[in-house]
Amino acid sequence: MTKIETVAFDLGGVLAYQDFNSLSEEELFLFKSYMNRWNIRDKELIEYASHKIPEIYLKIHRLRKEAIPTLEMLKDMNIRPSIWTNNIKEIDAWFEEIGLYRYIRREDIINSFYIGSDKPDIRFYRRAIELLKAIPKDTLFLDDNYQNIINAEKCGINGRLYDSHDSLEEVVEREIKKGVSR
Repeated sequence: MTKIETVAFDLGGVLAYQDFNSLSEEELFLFKSYMNRWNIRDKELIEYASHKIPEIYLKIHRLRKEAIPTLEMLKDMNIRPSIWTNNIKEIDAWFEEIGLYRYIRREDIINSFYIGSDKPDIRFYRRAIELLKAIPKDTLFLDDNYQNIINAEKCGINGRLYDSHDSLEEVVEREIKKGVSR
């Protein structure tokens, strides 16, 4: 019998989404420049964009309405929530701004920026499990990218492809129940 002890969420596409409608043309240009910084030779532009990115990130990121009730449900079930994301370090300011640390401990957020490998690289999942001191078979991972799920499963993690049209809370509850009955 497997008991799910950790539920790991992809950030973009599962717990959150990006809304670019709130950005001015300049902010959108700076965001795109920053995200493509390795292809841009204008160092002053990249430096300026880097300075503005935390503010831009606060404006564009939105937590899905089901995220907090789902995280509260996990707390009530004594299951540890975690975020596994390919992101930039500036996302930390957004986590602070929205109060996400009330639901997820800082050390339970695994960001590729800090660990040196990105999803779907298998090293990402191995490192995430190691950092969390989690047992792969007792971990449920939800992502909206099929390749990320495939590679997490190669590491013994229970993967579930998430469709944003599904109820996050219902999907998590159903998958936890399936994990318990395995």
